[in-house]
Parts: sequence; C-alpha cells; structure tokens
Amino acid sequence: MAPESPPAPRSDLEPVDLFIVGALTIDRFGDGTTAAGGSVLHAARAAAANGYAVGVVTIAGPEPEATMALRELGQLGTLHVQRADHTLRFRHLETGHGRELVIEEPAAPLAWPGPSVHPAAILYAPVAGELGAGVRRQLSDGAMHGAILQGWLRSLEPGHRVDPQPLSALPAGLVDKLAGFGVLFASAEDLRAVAAGSGAQLDALRARLGPTPRLVVTDGSRGAWLDDGGHRVRVVPPVTVTSRHTVGAGDAFAALITAELARGTALRAAAELATEAVVRLLQARST
Repeated sequence: MAPESPPAPRSDLEPVDLFIVGALTIDRFGDGTTAAGGSVLHAARAAAANGYAVGVVTIAGPEPEATMALRELGQLGTLHVQRADHTLRFRHLETGHGRELVIEEPAAPLAWPGPSVHPAAILYAPVAGELGAGVRRQLSDGAMHGAILQGWLRSLEPGHRVDPQPLSALPAGLVDKLAGFGVLFASAEDLRAVAAGSGAQLDALRARLGPTPRLVVTDGSRGAWLDDGGHRVRVVPPVTVTSRHTVGAGDAFAALITAELARGTALRAAAELATEAVVRLLQARST
C-alpha cells in the first residue's frame, strides 16, 4: 500500500515566520534575584525584535515571573500555553569554571496542542527534557525544522548539577526525526561530554545525525562553526562585547538562523546576519 501523502497546510491557519516550542523557566541567580527564562523566551524576543512574526507553544506554572513572561510572549505573537503546577526552575551558580546549573523544580512534559498556525519555520527549544522524543514534523509539512539540542543532552536529576550527556543519550526515535531536520544547534558546552574541540564535536554530530541537517556549534564570543553538507566554516562576531548578561544569546542566534533559512538564505549568510543581531542585543545589555 502506498504511503499516505501529508495533508496540505490549512488555509485558515495564521501564517508565522517562526514557531518556537519549549518550556519557560524561572532562573534564580547567586545574588538572590529571579527572572523568567528558557530558550523559548529568548528566541521569541530576538525573532520579534528582528521583524519576524512569531508563534510559541510553552508550558508554565502560576508564579509571578512566569505570568509576566507569558504576558510578554502574548504581546510578541501567537501563544499557546499548557498550564502546570510549577514552572521549571534552575539555580545558576557562578564558579571558577564558569556557570553551573542546578534543577530545583523539574519540567512537566510539554504536549503538542495541534496545529494553530501555518509556520514557515519551527524551532524546537527544550531546556530540560520536557519534549522527550515528541517532535511532530507531520503537523507542519513544508516548514523549515530546527532544534536546539541542549534540552536533550542534559542530566535532569533535581537538586543536582546539570551535566552534559553524550550523544548516545538521544533516544533512537528522536534521532530518526532529527536526522530529517533542516538545521540543528548545540553549544561547545552542550557537547563537552562528546569531544573537546569544535571539529571533533561536528564529526560526532554528523556521525550520529546523518548527512541531512545543517549543523551549528556555538562557542560564545569565539563565534560558531557551521557544517553545511560537509563544508565547514567559522563565523566570528565583528566585535567582542563585554557583558555579564549573555544568557539566551545562543537561543537568539538559533532563532534568527532558522527563520532566515526558511526564507532561502544560505547558512553562512544567515549566521552572519544572526551574529550581528546578537552583538546588538549584547551591546544593548551592556549600556
């Protein structure tokens, strides 16, 4: 029997440039302050600030920080919220080796609500396993699909430090889905359990995820390495920005690249555009 053809996009769905899926977080810092966070929030802010129409699916609890973030997301674009008893909560620790995270409240599973928009691109942005293997490509045929891998590559035991996990931690069913995506993102820190250098990290990603996805490995102020079908190039920020608030820069970078790829922009050009936009974002934080 011939396989079924995927359904055509419904004409009554709202078109958006970038649809982002992931949990909100509440981040608690060493000085006692708290703030809403999560890749979905940072990605949506950056995409909307750069003129893209945004949609979001997220999960959050009733805390004041989460309520304010949801209000902001609703102002940025189309929003679907799954309610939970509490919001995923991280404690941020600054150590001599950099930032460490501890999960204080785990994430509840985030269920896909069904199609509410017709996206040009979807960015899956889990932060702590809330999506499991639940990426549903069949609901958005024709969209550019991207994913930030960090939420699948983290240890998730509440009360303990979050550590990077090897690529073998990715479930086989999830790997099968990610292997057909248009672009995948990971940071050098996410891949610390995989290999030490960007070249070896890209080699490991390519071996695990196959020939199709474009690969992006970010490394903070040192820029990012791109792998587009075996052709590799490094994109470096035009200036180094000194900012103590760099949380979310990688999420913004991923969002802008994914949205641009959906418009037909080549990977290197999309990364250069995204790099300039992230530099502006960090410069604004530094003033």
